[in-house]
Amino acid sequence: MTITVAAVVGLIIGLMAGVVLGLMGRPRWWTVCLRLPEELHRSLREEATDHMCSLKAEIISRLQASLGQPNEDQVVDAPRV
Repeated sequence: MTITVAAVVGLIIGLMAGVVLGLMGRPRWWTVCLRLPEELHRSLREEATDHMCSLKAEIISRLQASLGQPNEDQVVDAPRV
């Protein structure tokens, strides 16, 4: 089986472009595991329910507000049913 130089070069360029575009285009997210006191967790869960969002969205919104950061990468969450 013969692979032409053009095919190999095209493959390399395509892979490099995909990596570069992939790293540039999307926001970076971190996964953080933390332990909350039961009462704090319950309060946050109730507030999230009242705001019709997930616990994650509620926590992110509150952290952004407390740090004075705009909600540029706001978590879009489906309403809770």
